Amino acid sequence: MARLALAGSPLPRAVLARLLFPEAEDPRRALRWHLTDLRKKLPPELGEQLIVDRDAVGFQDVATDVAAFEAGAARLLTDPADPGVTYTLELYRDDLCAGLSVSASPEFETWLYVEQERLRRLFRRCVIARAREARVSGSQAAVLTSLSRLVTVDPYFEDAHVLLVEAYEALGRHDAAHAAYDRYQRAVRRELHAEPKPELAQRFQDGPRAGRPLPEEDLVQLRDVTLHVVEWAGEEPAILGIHGSAGSAYSLTALGERLAPVHRFLALDLRGHGFSDKPPSGYDLASHVEDVSQLIDVLALERVVVLGFSLGGPVAAGVAANRDVGGLVLLEGAIGDRPFLSRHGHESVVPTEETLDLRFHDADEYLSQWRAATPRYSDDAERWLDRFARYELARLPDGTYRRRGLRAALRAEFESVLDADTLGILARVRCPTLLVRGGQPWIGRLPWLTDEMWDAQAAACPHAPTSVAASANHPSLVRDPPGELIEAISTFVATRVRAEDDAQTLPQTGGRAPLSAGDRS
Repeated sequence: MARLALAGSPLPRAVLARLLFPEAEDPRRALRWHLTDLRKKLPPELGEQLIVDRDAVGFQDVATDVAAFEAGAARLLTDPADPGVTYTLELYRDDLCAGLSVSASPEFETWLYVEQERLRRLFRRCVIARAREARVSGSQAAVLTSLSRLVTVDPYFEDAHVLLVEAYEALGRHDAAHAAYDRYQRAVRRELHAEPKPELAQRFQDGPRAGRPLPEEDLVQLRDVTLHVVEWAGEEPAILGIHGSAGSAYSLTALGERLAPVHRFLALDLRGHGFSDKPPSGYDLASHVEDVSQLIDVLALERVVVLGFSLGGPVAAGVAANRDVGGLVLLEGAIGDRPFLSRHGHESVVPTEETLDLRFHDADEYLSQWRAATPRYSDDAERWLDRFARYELARLPDGTYRRRGLRAALRAEFESVLDADTLGILARVRCPTLLVRGGQPWIGRLPWLTDEMWDAQAAACPHAPTSVAASANHPSLVRDPPGELIEAISTFVATRVRAEDDAQTLPQTGGRAPLSAGDRS
């Protein structure tokens, strides 16, 4: 019923049968039996709206709370002060199909998860828009219930906690404000290993402590999708990080913490990963490149340095090859010939795919399995890994958790990279480029980036400086980046990128003309 009611139009029988009954000896026969049974159990007025023919099944003109919520959300996001949409936030009472305990198939569970996450993101955007408007208009009492629900649905979303505390303060409910602040500071300090916003800590007599606050985060609307972005404040030009296989913005936390505040560092969740949208398609290399390019424009990132790790490397190189950016940093980017990329897929992409189908009781179980397969990192990196796990897991209807990335998204991205001429893309890059390689072996006691492919990348970018992080292997380049790597990136941005920007803005240059390969030498 849920799948049919939210489809918007009839679904082909074959598609529905595979989605719900993939293990049946005859999926279409199983579907036929269940449709007959469903007709008997539906209320008569709803049963009349169930349309079944030889080729398709669907509901005709059926009303759902999801459709009403989406329609109201569109109005609210356009005008958060519109009194006609106050009902919208009340429609979100819990996750879609909360408490559903039946198991149909991995495909159905993925569909349900994607819908739940999509509605959570929409609820989050609506609540924040309404709460910020209420702060201006002095109508905070109207958003207390929605903000309280949001911090339960999304317990690590800092903006919601802060707005809830401030709303209680504005209404003079000081005991409630203290309780809301205490809940917030415990989550930030004990689970995310960071510090609350200093202004709040000061007001609640907690006092600022040693340690950094959390980075800022936001959902950024592009033409077709909404991407999740995390930012560590620092100096321009900004560095925009693109994660590797099944990663997210938070998997680049160690880079953000160690590069900021000397450098402004932003990281994004590619579509299909983290908190970003998970549409039915668009996971090929070209779509990711277009998404990142749009994001740069929407955020008005001037002369941004694009950084790509592992499978994010081809995306970063594609962006740098197709538009004017300040620089490119590749941390063992998945750029090379087909045999090299196939080995990468077999050794790291396929095992990563399998973890996207696993279920966990909580973050501790996820972390224990992760740590059992990895060496111990520095104390800071271990704390950041713990934070990543809290953001990485999404709650499911049965109370278990799964990783946020989609297996289909990772598979489509990798297959697209496998079919692409990644070395040819890299050869078209004309901005300053830094190539980085880890000095330690990884799987099978072999280097992740082979000598042959390291030479091939250098040949494609003959004027690019290279750097070897002697104490790092492939994953530790981003999970626990050594000091020499941070220094190499910082020096590259300070000397190469800023020097190029200065040269291009001299009066005699007449503007920012694209650089040639010879200019980069």
